[in-house]
Amino acid sequence: MKKNRIDFKEKRRYAIKKVSGKTASVFIGATIFGIILSSNLSIVNTKADTVSNTTATTISNDQTSETSNVVTLGNNQKAESSASNNATGKVQQNSASNDATEKVQQNSASNDATEKVQQSSASNNATANNSTEAATTSQSAPETQGSADTDIRSLDIRSLTAISAAKLATMNLMQTNGINGTDTDGNATGTSGTGTNTGTGTDNGTGTGTYKDRSAAVTVNPDNINTQPAKENQKLANEHNLSSSDNYSSNIYKGTDGKYYKIITIYGNDYVYRAADIQASGANWRNYPKQTAEDTKNNISISKEDLGNGQTRWTVVFFPNKGLQNYHSTLNGLSNAKFGIALTSDYQIVGNVDMDVISDPKQSFVSHTFKDNSNRATDIPVQNPSPEVKFSFNPKTDVDPNTGLINSETMPAYNNQYLQGPYYFTTATSAGTNNLWQTYFKDADERKNAYDGTTPYLGGNHDFHFNTFKIANETGVDGAKYNDPLIYDTRGGVNGVFSSDNFNQAMEFKSQGYTGNGQSQFSSYVISFTTQHTDSHEVELTTGSTGSKNQQFSGISANIYSFQNDYTSKMSSLYGEQRALDPAGALVEAKKIIPHWGDVKPYMDKIKQDYLNNAQINVLRNKILNNITDPGALNNIVNEGNSLNGAMKKLGNSIGQYDDGSFADHKEDTTKASDRYKYASPDKQEAYDNATEVTKALINKDTGTYADQTTVEKLTTAENNAWSALDGVKSTDAEKTTPKVPAKEPVADTSNLTDGEKAKVQKNVEDANKDENGKSTLPDGTTVTVGDDGTATVTYPDKTTDTIQGSDLVRPATDADKTTPSVPDDKVTVKDPSHLTDSEKDQVKTNVTDANKDNLPSGSQITVGNDGTTTVTYPDGSKDTIPGSDLVRQSTDADKTTPSVPETKVPVADPSHLTDSEKDQVKTNVTDANKDNLPSGSQITVGNDGTTTVTYPDGSKDTIPGDKVLEGKSDVKSDAKSDADKNEPKEPGDKVKVDDPNKLTDSEKEELSNNLEKLNPGTVVTIADDGIATLTYSDGSTNTIPGSQLVTAKGNGNTTNSNVKVTPTNTNNKINKDNNSLGKNTANAKAGELPQTGETNDSQKLSVIGMALMGILGLFGLGKKRKKD
Repeated sequence: MKKNRIDFKEKRRYAIKKVSGKTASVFIGATIFGIILSSNLSIVNTKADTVSNTTATTISNDQTSETSNVVTLGNNQKAESSASNNATGKVQQNSASNDATEKVQQNSASNDATEKVQQSSASNNATANNSTEAATTSQSAPETQGSADTDIRSLDIRSLTAISAAKLATMNLMQTNGINGTDTDGNATGTSGTGTNTGTGTDNGTGTGTYKDRSAAVTVNPDNINTQPAKENQKLANEHNLSSSDNYSSNIYKGTDGKYYKIITIYGNDYVYRAADIQASGANWRNYPKQTAEDTKNNISISKEDLGNGQTRWTVVFFPNKGLQNYHSTLNGLSNAKFGIALTSDYQIVGNVDMDVISDPKQSFVSHTFKDNSNRATDIPVQNPSPEVKFSFNPKTDVDPNTGLINSETMPAYNNQYLQGPYYFTTATSAGTNNLWQTYFKDADERKNAYDGTTPYLGGNHDFHFNTFKIANETGVDGAKYNDPLIYDTRGGVNGVFSSDNFNQAMEFKSQGYTGNGQSQFSSYVISFTTQHTDSHEVELTTGSTGSKNQQFSGISANIYSFQNDYTSKMSSLYGEQRALDPAGALVEAKKIIPHWGDVKPYMDKIKQDYLNNAQINVLRNKILNNITDPGALNNIVNEGNSLNGAMKKLGNSIGQYDDGSFADHKEDTTKASDRYKYASPDKQEAYDNATEVTKALINKDTGTYADQTTVEKLTTAENNAWSALDGVKSTDAEKTTPKVPAKEPVADTSNLTDGEKAKVQKNVEDANKDENGKSTLPDGTTVTVGDDGTATVTYPDKTTDTIQGSDLVRPATDADKTTPSVPDDKVTVKDPSHLTDSEKDQVKTNVTDANKDNLPSGSQITVGNDGTTTVTYPDGSKDTIPGSDLVRQSTDADKTTPSVPETKVPVADPSHLTDSEKDQVKTNVTDANKDNLPSGSQITVGNDGTTTVTYPDGSKDTIPGDKVLEGKSDVKSDAKSDADKNEPKEPGDKVKVDDPNKLTDSEKEELSNNLEKLNPGTVVTIADDGIATLTYSDGSTNTIPGSQLVTAKGNGNTTNSNVKVTPTNTNNKINKDNNSLGKNTANAKAGELPQTGETNDSQKLSVIGMALMGILGLFGLGKKRKKD
């Protein structure tokens, strides 16, 4: 590639994405620019015969001018709408009477643009001497310059969407602005030639009006451009089974042999293609094609409709006769027949693939129906099958990316009575590549999916053995003959003519049915889909076998492989295009097959093409071809091309593409990184973006659309104007930021803050400017400083500042600011927390007063509201409030009730493990002792150690320790003491604060258990939900400590154990509410009291007397000592 050509260095497939992604922006941008361009542009290969009026071209002899304002007609030239016509031929294009307007539908992958084209009439007496394009612009070899973001790299011809996007981008821009002479308001009319025109439409000249007097390029517009309009290109493609051009890079011509050829021109190289309709078959035992070409055509029918711009609608019918039937042979129903379609890589499927299954409703068959996600099938007879069943799938959304299985609502892989194992494989993944090769090409019985090598294909073996196929046509393939191997596959060791590497996608299917009457399937499968073709991909397809062979195939291969009725059917039909070769297998050259093609090169060599895109180069080539016999016109075309090349250079420089230094600041990435762009208004940014996208699209060598010099100059002006309009100025941090002001900080002296007060103000400002996640909303690096009067200065990274006045940040401190009232430890128990009685209020007030004896300023007032909320009013009028919930609580049934302890204890065998009957006895005793005491609905439960829990209707509880309600039977028989008798359980000094004393959490239990085990070594401590602690000693005996002795609700002030004891049962048999139990087992009632009677034993009495005597003696001794002193 020449150094001065646009140097495309980016990865080929992706460089055009900016263009394809902004087609709409380009369209809008064109409107913003307001480019009202004249009619000096001709777009080639559009959907309509686009007409433009020029003032500078001379048409050679025998050329027919359709609509030229300034044309010199040579001998025998036919002006179709001239005043001098004695029209004997029929003229339809340009007359005042018909005002011909044709509406042409464009077809592309993403745009169905409809445009109206109004043909205008030719004017007479035109002269070539008024050419405004005769001047030749001197061009110097450009040096490629630019950053990675700005340089427009040659997007590999592999970017399918890039081509369409670039084409549509420029077309949309031009159509929007009325360029190209297109009737933008629908009212344009052509100028009719009146003169001697008889109105009969008959031309008496020697020309027939059928273009036969023209060169092989067939058609020229008034600029003498061989537009081969997309409409005509599409028509020729359909008539001769070729594909239309996708981006001005190809045209269809009639050759010197009378056949039609498609010529693709890429970078000045010409590639000649002709239609391909090839039949092939697997080899028989004699190594010849098993089926004839007629057999294949009888079982595979392919047709296509070219939609223009490289799009094709394909229809492939497998088994057109509703079953397998060779030429002049018997029709047989299908039995697990495999059929599929492979596409070469220059075609891409657009949208869905549709399938119609057309069956004989009178022929039943057996269906191998697979359950969901299962490889096992159930054979189900299908009686009276539907005459037509429709399926479809989208290759992008309905295919498993790993296994290739097609499974969608519109084409289910499972529970499908008409299909088995539909698959779609591509070479986009390693597994897809292997699956495609081993199922379509490899000569083997393939049953395992290449994705993991173990999962069977749904429906069993999927294989077409394409590598074994041989050419069944006598003259179907250029440079090859009947019985030659069809496929060239290095992986499979086959040296045929068409490379397997070119097929990058395949859809594969399998019919239902078994061999036998009433079991085989009599159906046809009609598969249709749309593809987008790329000419530049086509020329890159791999050629065939090693050696001198040059075969190249582009299109689809529809294959059948089926073994049934003891017969193997192996058929393939290849439909599309093939590289044109001569009988010796050499490449056919365009100059040898297309008239005058070789005469074009000397003139093309005179045109500097460094900055032209391929579309412009092709247009110039065709203009030369069409005027090859007119030296004057050829010179004008050369001048036109050089001038256009210069204009394209200036367009590229408008985005800093070429010249060293001169336009460096125009580079797109440089511009977008500048403040003038970043801080410009959105509409100016958008205007620049749109202009730049159009410019980049047009100067792209591969995908740029055709534009004439006038259009290029207008686009250059638009780009430069949009660039100059960028006037953004960067705002300072202070201009962009408004700091939030926090609540005022109370301080002792607002004019002289302490360092601590300044620190608080600073933190307040910083915290006020954080988001919900705690991250500062100020620019990174911002600092806050506070002055003596509280004024805060916010300094941003760019050294600009904001100031918040001290009066907005600080205030004099009040008594409330200086004082924090203490909350009493104990909450007042009240009947109704929302409506306290006066006495309850007084109690709350007393509690608050006592808790703040030395805390509140003198003169403070305390008032209590109905809900217990307490307000402390200070002498300066400021206030503090303590919520009622911190001071009062609802009284519970447990607060109001003290369960009585039965007078009689239940004797038990093991006080730590009561039997159910012993528990029942304890429950009965407690129930009887509290017949008229407990609220209705109270529940009594007895634990294993006899601990009895009384649960009141409101959920509150009281507990009676087990040693208060039972005694061990061994107590009366033996004086031996258990470990529980010998050890007094020790309790922590402070109660554990818990959320709910009736339902401790695991962590609260663990904390309490750890505390008790430390105080009571050698015990295992278990904690019940209500806090009751059971201490188990090594001999199995236990002590219990009530939960009320160990835990307290958070907010209650009393957290210290008082160790008060049980009131003697012979007095009132009630539990003291200050401590529900002593916490001792039955075996160890507190020393000094009997378990039930409370009477003191004799040894206690002696101990008391002895201690009294010792005290008296001590007093005597003390008295003596004092006296002595």
